[in-house]
Amino acid sequence: MTFTEEEDGTVYNEGIISEWHNMIQDYGSFMELVRIGDRLELKREGYCHWAVFVGEQFLEVEDQLMILPCVVHRANPTDNPNNFGGGFSSSSRSVSKGVYGIGDVCMEPLREVWGSSLLRINNSLDNHTAAYPSKTVIERVMNVVTGADRQAFTPYNVVTNNCEHFVSWARNGWALSHQVKSVASKCVSVGAIVAGTLLPRPLALAGGLVALGCTVLGQMRR
Repeated sequence: MTFTEEEDGTVYNEGIISEWHNMIQDYGSFMELVRIGDRLELKREGYCHWAVFVGEQFLEVEDQLMILPCVVHRANPTDNPNNFGGGFSSSSRSVSKGVYGIGDVCMEPLREVWGSSLLRINNSLDNHTAAYPSKTVIERVMNVVTGADRQAFTPYNVVTNNCEHFVSWARNGWALSHQVKSVASKCVSVGAIVAGTLLPRPLALAGGLVALGCTVLGQMRR
């Protein structure tokens, strides 16, 4: 995708949250709405995955060079596109494993990552933290894909460095994850309730809260 001088400072789809889209039924209408630099939220089974839309890019697919709508995302070891009805084989991935392997940032065809999940544009963080110009967002994520940015050398971590942290950093400059915040809030709330009944047994309380946190994070599977 090319940029004119006038477009350099443009922030597309600022602050919007779209409806959920199904790839089979809504692909055409979604492509009319989505713009480069958008944060994309994909509803997986039990959690949400996140990616940045980077427009049409060159990808090698089965030894052929193709131009395809693509996303950049921090890969999740449990988030296998083959499990979600992706349209391309894993051989289609460009810089597919990032710099060091699964869990790193990579660029892939939108269709492959979308699969059978529901997908929407979610730029809600713009309403709290100013977004970078869309061109800058693309430059930031591409620098990570190629290893030019230090983010390329940070491993995936469900609590501190997951796919939502990455897209929030790319578009808004803050590595935030509302999913992690939500889980943490639930753990604190439950801990307060338990503390009221088990205060004389602090060690049992601490052990229970640790187990609860591990269980919740395990259910997120991010």
